[in-house]
Amino acid sequence: MIYLLHGQDSYSLRGFLDTLRDAVGVPDVRDANITTLTPAEADPSSIAAMCQAMPFLAERRLVIVEGLLDSLAGEGRRGRGRGGQRTAEWSERLAGLAEAVPPSTDLVFVEGQLRPNHPLLQDLNAIGEVKEFAPLTTNELRGWVQQRVMARGGSMTTQAVQLLVDLVGSDLWALAGEVEKLTLYASGRAVTAEDVEELVVTAREISVFTMVDAALEGNRTVAMRGLMRLLEGDATVTYLLAMLARQVRLMVLAKDLQAQRVPQNELGARLGIASAYPLRKTLEMAQRFSPQALHRLHRGLLDTDVSIKTGALPERVALESLVAEVCQAASRGGATRR
Repeated sequence: MIYLLHGQDSYSLRGFLDTLRDAVGVPDVRDANITTLTPAEADPSSIAAMCQAMPFLAERRLVIVEGLLDSLAGEGRRGRGRGGQRTAEWSERLAGLAEAVPPSTDLVFVEGQLRPNHPLLQDLNAIGEVKEFAPLTTNELRGWVQQRVMARGGSMTTQAVQLLVDLVGSDLWALAGEVEKLTLYASGRAVTAEDVEELVVTAREISVFTMVDAALEGNRTVAMRGLMRLLEGDATVTYLLAMLARQVRLMVLAKDLQAQRVPQNELGARLGIASAYPLRKTLEMAQRFSPQALHRLHRGLLDTDVSIKTGALPERVALESLVAEVCQAASRGGATRR
């Protein structure tokens, strides 16, 4: 069987890959029957040879190719003619490669997030199974946490589940670690919101990014709790105001670039955001607000800065009022749609 696994949810992707690993055989012979190739090592001939090797003391073999499609796309983006040539060569030879994979072997291409129009995506879909691992929705995250807790023989109140998801977000690696810590701490009783607040918030020291995201998503509880903890720590009002202003500026720029119909794969570079998750969050937030609402947010930031510098309001009061107003604007739709 041929698989293409890709998407932003690397936790679920790796879980599926581990299932394929377990199907190879007992641990003692597993390593001998699993081959992992880098893009530099992968070409149709070498992959076919690896796939056709007989399993050693096992019923199955597993051949994993990591990052090949992303490598080909990267070469094309950098303007190298060889990138497009290699992609065309792969497109021509994939059908032959499918015939070379025996029933005893699973061939798995593992990637990050691929764009929908990647030239090899359709080719691989024609000869194998393409599985995209998209980030879970908030409702799905709550269900995932509950299932994870029950699998560990524990339980968690609805309020605790909601607070945990609010604080950690869609990072399943982090959520899995927090669930394990909380169930061990509760030791047989239900995990409560107070447990989450004590262990997760304190250990994690809610970052300024968490506070800013929560405010712009209209989550007043998390935003104000995060703001209080940051102010009780080493964070200054000036720093927090600057970080909130930075995110609003990015949202304004993102809104403008989308209005200009800048291609999705260019937005990160134009905004100066290299990582997929913060870029996605910024684009999602920008969609929540109309251009007029973003202008009002920017004006509110300026007015708050002036109030602090002129002494019209104590700096902490001014910042708390601003964050509360941002939460209110976002929660009432603020924001408003396009």
